[in-house]
Amino acid sequence: MRIRSVQLTHFRNFDGLELEVKPSVNVFYGQNAQGKTNILEAIYLCACARSHRTSKDKELIQHGQTQYTVRLVLSSDVENGFEESVTLRYYDEGDPSLPAQKAKRVAEHNDVPVDKISQYIGLFNAVIFAPEDLLLIKEGPSVRRRYLDLLISQVRPRYFFALQRYSKLLQQRNRTLKIIRSAKGAHGLSPEEETELEIWDFSMAEIAAEIVEERLAFAERIAIFASGHHKRISSDSESLFVRYRPVGGLREVLEDNGEPSSRSVIEKHLLARWKACHQEDFDKGSTTIGPHRDDLELSLDGEGLRPFASQGQQRSAALALKMAELDILREETKESPVLLLDDVFSELDVERRTALLSGLKNAQVFITCTDRAFVSRELVPLCPEMFFDEKAFEFYRVQNGNVIPE
Repeated sequence: MRIRSVQLTHFRNFDGLELEVKPSVNVFYGQNAQGKTNILEAIYLCACARSHRTSKDKELIQHGQTQYTVRLVLSSDVENGFEESVTLRYYDEGDPSLPAQKAKRVAEHNDVPVDKISQYIGLFNAVIFAPEDLLLIKEGPSVRRRYLDLLISQVRPRYFFALQRYSKLLQQRNRTLKIIRSAKGAHGLSPEEETELEIWDFSMAEIAAEIVEERLAFAERIAIFASGHHKRISSDSESLFVRYRPVGGLREVLEDNGEPSSRSVIEKHLLARWKACHQEDFDKGSTTIGPHRDDLELSLDGEGLRPFASQGQQRSAALALKMAELDILREETKESPVLLLDDVFSELDVERRTALLSGLKNAQVFITCTDRAFVSRELVPLCPEMFFDEKAFEFYRVQNGNVIPE
């Protein structure tokens, strides 16, 4: 699927934009803080229903406005392919067009509202490469869980729905823990209170097992692809290891059973661990075990990446993970997702630039940079087969929320 046009209304610093784009390479250049990244952010928003920069829709609305709209017109990769559109709208609290004046988000496919976001994600696929990718290595487990969840959700709509259901049940279980504590203060749990928590345990177990099983399977695929990319980037001098690590000893239980991703074993283990942790969860006021606490474990030649790797090694690992994401989406959809390169080349040396460019062939690409000449000076020599025809790519100058094709 390729983008034919990008339409923005009151999004970030764009009052209104309707831009026809090339099916191959599109380069947005200009000084910082002019809106280049905002265009790529809008495209990614239409793929994953969330920004790569913020979790708050309110922050995406143009200053002084109460709503935004992002709409992409798409066409399939095949010749004479069909055309369709995906749209996201957000109305902030108090918007005059809302009867109840409560914040509201609307997703549309071919201008028809979609009932659930889980039915929207995956209609269009994109992979973004940005300086924020380094957070995959530098930050805690929540960033890596988000990377894993967004990847799986794009190709497994049921998985996203499971995440939503699990999140609601988790909130209810945590609320129950707090209510019990507020009623009596700190105490040993009574049989009745244990039973009340077990009701939530059983409600969560099947959904949690589904989530963990999918994560285990996709983590294995990520490990294979990322390891291969990392070997090429490092000239085969280092080995990157990726492994999904559930908290609570689940991996050891699965290995002992000889079933690396058995849903029934996962479910039984989670039920046993939750029951064993009732008192601890009560004392802390939150659920201490479950997929909301798991991690994607990364190591380089057996050493942890966060404490031991250099900045360059961390960049290589982050790049390998993102390229693995690209490989899996291609494998699952039989198409190349749209590739968004947000000022990423300035952070990479020649070897890493070459490795990234090798994965861009036959894809629609959106690049941001500050200098138009950067493409011909730095990128064309590294991948001449991608930039062989000047008619195949387009330059756009971005200045203060205006986009001028050149």
